[in-house]
Amino acid sequence: MRGKTAKTQRSAKKKPPKKERDPVITGLLVFTCSLALMISIISASFHSPPGHLMGSLGLFLGRSAIALFGVSSYAVAMFCLWAGWRLLFLKPMNNLVRKILYISLFVFSSNLLLSLLEDRAPIAAREIERLLFPGYLERGGHPHLGGTPFFYIYKDLPVVNLSKMLSSYGIALFSIALILTSFCLLFKISPSAVVDKLKGLLPERREPPPDSSAASTPLDPIDKVEELKVDEPRLVKIKTSPFATNQEKDSQREMETLMIKPQLNLTERPSLSRKNIDEFPVTVPSLFSKPAKIEETPTETSEPKPKGPAKSSLRQASSGELNPEAMLNLDRYTLPPVSLLTPAVKNDTSSLKKDLRRQAEVLEETLQSFGIEAKVGQINCGPTINSFEVHPAIGVKVQRIKTLENDIALNMEAKSIRIIAPIPGKAAVGIEIPNPSPQEVGFKDMLQAYQQGGKKFSIPILLGKSVAGEWVVSDLAKMPHLIIAGATGSGKSVCINTIVMSILMTARPDEIKMIMVDPKKVELTGYTKLPHMLSPVINEPFGACQALKWLVKEMERRYEILKHLGLRNIQSFNQRVPDEAQESSLSIEIPKKLPYIVGIIDELADLMMAAEQDIETPIARIAQMARAVGIHLILATQRPSREVITGLIKANFPTRIAFKVASRVNSQIILDEVGAESLLGNGDMLFLPPGTSHLSRAQGAYVRDEDIAKVVQYICDQAPPQYAIASFDNSIDTDNGVDDDTGGDELFRQAKEIVIKTGNASTTFLQRKLKIGYARAASLMDEMESRGIVGPQEGSKPRKVLAKGALALAEEPGVNDIDQ
Repeated sequence: MRGKTAKTQRSAKKKPPKKERDPVITGLLVFTCSLALMISIISASFHSPPGHLMGSLGLFLGRSAIALFGVSSYAVAMFCLWAGWRLLFLKPMNNLVRKILYISLFVFSSNLLLSLLEDRAPIAAREIERLLFPGYLERGGHPHLGGTPFFYIYKDLPVVNLSKMLSSYGIALFSIALILTSFCLLFKISPSAVVDKLKGLLPERREPPPDSSAASTPLDPIDKVEELKVDEPRLVKIKTSPFATNQEKDSQREMETLMIKPQLNLTERPSLSRKNIDEFPVTVPSLFSKPAKIEETPTETSEPKPKGPAKSSLRQASSGELNPEAMLNLDRYTLPPVSLLTPAVKNDTSSLKKDLRRQAEVLEETLQSFGIEAKVGQINCGPTINSFEVHPAIGVKVQRIKTLENDIALNMEAKSIRIIAPIPGKAAVGIEIPNPSPQEVGFKDMLQAYQQGGKKFSIPILLGKSVAGEWVVSDLAKMPHLIIAGATGSGKSVCINTIVMSILMTARPDEIKMIMVDPKKVELTGYTKLPHMLSPVINEPFGACQALKWLVKEMERRYEILKHLGLRNIQSFNQRVPDEAQESSLSIEIPKKLPYIVGIIDELADLMMAAEQDIETPIARIAQMARAVGIHLILATQRPSREVITGLIKANFPTRIAFKVASRVNSQIILDEVGAESLLGNGDMLFLPPGTSHLSRAQGAYVRDEDIAKVVQYICDQAPPQYAIASFDNSIDTDNGVDDDTGGDELFRQAKEIVIKTGNASTTFLQRKLKIGYARAASLMDEMESRGIVGPQEGSKPRKVLAKGALALAEEPGVNDIDQ
């Protein structure tokens, strides 16, 4: 027994290795034979025997093909030519058996239809034969248009021929149906896509606002949603997000796991540009990353309001408080339709699968060359980033792979890579490499997916698509505040516009109100006339300070309302059943509903340079307390330094978004770890979700300026601005009825007394005495100059105090105690 086993082992060792057939040789043979068959069919159809191009053998092949398949012999020859061409140039032929089945179905149905034509219209069939087969007829042959076997099945088959079983009308109906079916399957054409394409060629009609007789529209944001258009299936499976539609789920195919055996004893550096790729076996994978866990918030439904004539503007309350009862009648307000948005531009991804296989092989060979044994598992293809899941062997230290970041980028011929070592919750290392065929993330597709999904948020924030192909959608009410940082051109302004558009497309003006601060005066000014705005867009540092102070007062007022009603947050307040007797007996006015308020501050660094103390303190107070009463802040800055994002601000903003920044230090300030400095820019971002410390990489959605203009115009046509505050920037002007003695600032009288008493008209002196910021002190000095209290500034010389009566003021009680 032992000897037999040894003999078997020796015979196994002597067995020569099986040689693999070169696909180029196979492709060349198939292509040559197919070309010869095509020439033979054409020559047999149009040439007489002496002039046949392929000789007697070619004449026999051509006449046989015509006799078997008729007109469809050209389709058979073309399919064989296509297969030979793909094999010759090493192009993959996915599902070849299925394609052969589709072409066979097409040939069968078309030949049956041609046989029906030949039987029912013989004169027309003879004309077609003279046109297509003149050389065949010269030999006395009688070719059938659909081939001899198919004509036999159609009519000459005894008893059970198709002409008796189905009749002419039945054969025509089924043949046409089979032809269309096989054509759509063979060329991957969807009937719905054809209909959508034809609809896109028609001029788009804009629906006018409903008339007064129309019934009030419900507040559900999923009404009148345009059907989601899905292009061809992705080459690599993307995990279906919780907001994905049925069409997206049907169009996505299962992702392939690349199990590639690395080559040993490498003699040269692996290269993407010269490495040939063969077909590798695939298996069903698991997913690269799990979707971000998003808490579901119950959708609030507003109570119907009595109809009445709409007012032209909103009168400002004398107390400066937000009074929802004074809002315009919005019973006929409708959310902007999705048809106003432009669909995303799709790029050609025909070679994406081959590129992924090539990158996977080079990645394994690179790790093998450094003595690291690892296998590439799942591959996730995102819009701009491809993520490779690498499974190292037992005993390989993860830190060894992390230190090879630059070497891997060199061999992968990538601009930059990012290594996640390890992937949270998985025994693998993630390597993110830029996608050679980046795709645009359309805001329209993301909005449709959210509206057709089951989860609805109080303040939805649609950010983009993750590396795993999932929609990144979160709720600002759960964040509850957000910081956005990124250098110029990294996509920060587009992200802010995306957030604003998310609110406009999903919320009514009586549900969410906004305050915007734009020191650059060009990014957010287009939203000034929206009915969602509490005031015009603020452009001055002093106006930003006043707006933040107003938010603090509004926060305190709302807490007083909740305190008197015994409620804990804004959700319970809006969902309560009002008790008019109890609420009318309280000492404060109780509104029926409190809208959410979102404050958006762009270029925080510019405001912090102008008035740090006046900006930081109210931001910190709002961030600490305003969540329960529905006030949320979004801060954006180009320079995430410690002077801008201070420790007090950073501690109260757990949710952060980082686009490409200038240095590792900036990345550590905004995210508490490095990585943002190696992003690609143009919307590539790292998102730190609330309640977690794991970063999620995503590609931000792109919103076009013309789409924003359409949506804003659609909303403004339905409702005029509803300002609760006329203007924060002009609140210190004397032309607006401000008292000469008190001024527009509560510290004006105190500042005036200091200047007149001391005779020192200096901005820095006021800063030191009143303990205020530079911007506020300069505003006070400018106001005193406009009132004739101090003179104009003359270079480096101090201002002159023009007001008289300094001694009388000094003798007034309380003036001498100012400096104490």
